[in-house]
Amino acid sequence: AERIGNADDAGALRLFLPVMRMIEGVLGRLFLERTRGGINEMVDQGNNRAGDSLRASCIKFLEIVVLCFSNRALPGLAAGSQAAIRMAKNAKASAHDFSLEDLPPGHPIITREGLEEIGEYCFSTLRGLVLLGGQAAIDPNLLLAAAASSSVGSAFGGSSPFTPILDILKPAALAFLKIESTAEKAGAESGEKGSFILDRSSIELDFGLSQKSYSLSINAVQMLATKRPVFFKDSSTCLARRSIDPPGGSTGAADGSLTKAAVTGIRTHLRSSCLTLLRNFLSVTSGCWEALANALNASGMKAQADRALQSSRQQLNLMKGGRAARNRAAVFYEWDTSADDSRAAKRKRDTDDAETRVREAKMARGLGSGIQLPTSMVDACELVMLNLENLPPKRPPVASSTPRKHPIDLEFVMDAVITNGASLSIDENHWYDRDGGDAWTMEEGEIGEDGKRALTFTMSSKVLEAAEKSTQGAQLGESEKAFTEQSNIAASKAFSRVLMASSNARSEAVADFGKQLAARLAWTLKGVKPSTEIEKANEMAVEATENSLKRNTECEETLAGSLEFALDYPLVSSCLAFDLVQKGPSSQPRDDAGSNVAASSTSSLSMRILNEAYVCSLNENKENYEKALDVFVSSVVNACDLSNKMPNDSEKKTNS
Repeated sequence: AERIGNADDAGALRLFLPVMRMIEGVLGRLFLERTRGGINEMVDQGNNRAGDSLRASCIKFLEIVVLCFSNRALPGLAAGSQAAIRMAKNAKASAHDFSLEDLPPGHPIITREGLEEIGEYCFSTLRGLVLLGGQAAIDPNLLLAAAASSSVGSAFGGSSPFTPILDILKPAALAFLKIESTAEKAGAESGEKGSFILDRSSIELDFGLSQKSYSLSINAVQMLATKRPVFFKDSSTCLARRSIDPPGGSTGAADGSLTKAAVTGIRTHLRSSCLTLLRNFLSVTSGCWEALANALNASGMKAQADRALQSSRQQLNLMKGGRAARNRAAVFYEWDTSADDSRAAKRKRDTDDAETRVREAKMARGLGSGIQLPTSMVDACELVMLNLENLPPKRPPVASSTPRKHPIDLEFVMDAVITNGASLSIDENHWYDRDGGDAWTMEEGEIGEDGKRALTFTMSSKVLEAAEKSTQGAQLGESEKAFTEQSNIAASKAFSRVLMASSNARSEAVADFGKQLAARLAWTLKGVKPSTEIEKANEMAVEATENSLKRNTECEETLAGSLEFALDYPLVSSCLAFDLVQKGPSSQPRDDAGSNVAASSTSSLSMRILNEAYVCSLNENKENYEKALDVFVSSVVNACDLSNKMPNDSEKKTNS
């Protein structure tokens, strides 16, 4: 519809004609195969499965045609009414539900009236398939004329693309409508209200439906009743009449090609469809509830019919009523649910209570796991003070066999607030989490004349010894190897915190300083793997360099060195692609006066990295600048390619 609306009249017709030819071909396979020797010949020769599968597919396509060539709203519905507003909301919720309202008007040939006529004839044909159990016999002369019109229209093109389709549909639909009008006239002459007398012995069928095709036809009529309210009354009347006079008669015996088991399944399907439509409020507004209720009463389902009718009326009253009526209904349902004291309900309540207790326990231990602290420090402090009573009397158990106890004091609470609860669940196997602060000792000096106190920091001798061995390449013991590995992990996490803090800083000066520090650390920490927070940036940089290597075979040697550089300096490659990957929402930088600062006024992180590489290339490692520039350009090109592949992704467009 969008492409037709954007094209001119000739272009729209070129887009529209293949669709019409497809519809013409499928309808011809369903109704004209008698003259061509297709489906019916296959069934006559014993190939029932292939012929039935083809017929079932054609019936499903017939349902799609009716759905697309009809209107969503009821005719004559006021534009501002509550029902119209509700239908408009439902239409927006289902974007793939195409209807005639979506077709742009104004085309001289592709008109809504012509398509609506095709949809009505298709719907009449579907009703005939359900009510008669097959297609009513069509005059052979009309079939030959329709087949000739179809072949001539396909070869030379007709005055209207609707003509070949209508030549096929009209005889099939009119054959059923003639039988329906005769039965309604006979019922009116009998004097019984709503009587429908159908003499099936005098009806000749071109083909009968199998269980699969019959079920698809019933599903199609039921679906059209709920999706297209304009068809609700006719669909309900059709299903109710067939449910009163089902296949197999009163005994439920085999009927034609349908076995007894198939007849039983179809009769059950008809009753369930009637019950579903009776539960819909449209059964009351359209006035067809009486026919559906009578059909279910005749099948021995009076109790189910009464409950379904009560539900539909209550639904309609709630739609028409105000807020007070809806509140009363909510109270009623709450009382009705609480009255169930069965064992299953009690078990469910016990389970819910247990889950609530577990959730409360997690919140009490968390201060971050269950409670997310507000961004405002004042609100965060108030929340912490209110939850002090929820702190456990002792620390949660850890994996270590000898857990280290820590008193709950002000320092303990401050660590929990600053780390957003991470300090409450530390890993005792990591020295930098357990006692990283103990690796340094601080001595306070005397207060000087300027009023400042001198502070002296000293590293532990054991830590210093392990660090010296690691830098000198000496053989390390098990504990020293563990120390080196954990040092790299600690350095990676610290670098990630610096990088994230600089990207989320409100002050321009703080953000710029954080980027300078991150750029210097990235070149210093060679071989340190990035943490999970920035791992996506490293993966993107490596992947982009690999893609460039595949595309540019003539520069294979240069790009191979750039790829090796990206693997040797993971933090550098992460920084080069950091601004190109998707991240969570960050605060806009602010200057010291509190006003917003444009993002372009601060140098990007990638520019800081390249500046560091250029400065270092003046003295040593002259190739690092070229390799870093290759990685950066490859990442930018890769980000642009990703944004072009997904043009609707605004996040990727912004990053690129």
